[in-house]
Amino acid sequence: MIKCNRVLFLWLGWENIKMTTDRYTDFGVSAAQYADGTYLEKVQDWHASNSPWKASKVLQMMERNRLTFDSICDVGCGAGQVLVEMQKKIKTDVPLAGFDISPQAIEIAKSKENANLKFYNDDFLKAKVASTDLILLLDVFEHVPDYLGFLDALRKKTKWIIFHIPLDMGAWDILRKSNYMLFMQKTYGHLHYFSKETALATLSDVGYDVVDYFYTSDDEIFHPPRALERINSQIRKNVYRLSSGLAAAIFSHSNLMVLARGDQE
Repeated sequence: MIKCNRVLFLWLGWENIKMTTDRYTDFGVSAAQYADGTYLEKVQDWHASNSPWKASKVLQMMERNRLTFDSICDVGCGAGQVLVEMQKKIKTDVPLAGFDISPQAIEIAKSKENANLKFYNDDFLKAKVASTDLILLLDVFEHVPDYLGFLDALRKKTKWIIFHIPLDMGAWDILRKSNYMLFMQKTYGHLHYFSKETALATLSDVGYDVVDYFYTSDDEIFHPPRALERINSQIRKNVYRLSSGLAAAIFSHSNLMVLARGDQE
């Protein structure tokens, strides 16, 4: 039985390699997609449907470290839904601000504003924001060409920062000639790719004091349409339940939620 399962697992892995090689080619979208409307044409809700899940992970990190904040900024907020979801769960008088360079995303977000929730079509580092208690940087710095300089500058403007970092650098992806990473680059603008180890090393090298981290899995909210993709998703889920670290090392679709201290007191 064990031998049969190994054969099935290897076959599914090979089918996955063939499938992704077929799917993750012939994509060509420039980094300007965020500002020129191209990205909105591809992702019409700007990932807002994933935001309740992502907000729940941010709140989980806050709760497990017994942290509350007097001000929160979401840098690269997209359509702003993460802050909308968080406002439902935290003190209503906490000022929340979202920043994004995409005018299309902020146009969507603006409709969600209220007295303590505001959105700005601006570069956070160039905006007149002296400091904030907490910065959210959720699936952002892998898109930034000078990500080290970006991370260094953010550290100086906050007391705390919570990252959500996609772990695109899995063993299967290397076997697939990095086709998944190339897909993420050409379709979603990922410029840098991380494992857990390189993500944490990057934050440490830039000067962050990492306090806590845990894995998340896209398969919690991923509903693939094709049968083989559903089988592969189920395999990832099974491995993730056994060991989230092992799943992140082998497969794509895992992420790292990280809490770190900034420079502000």
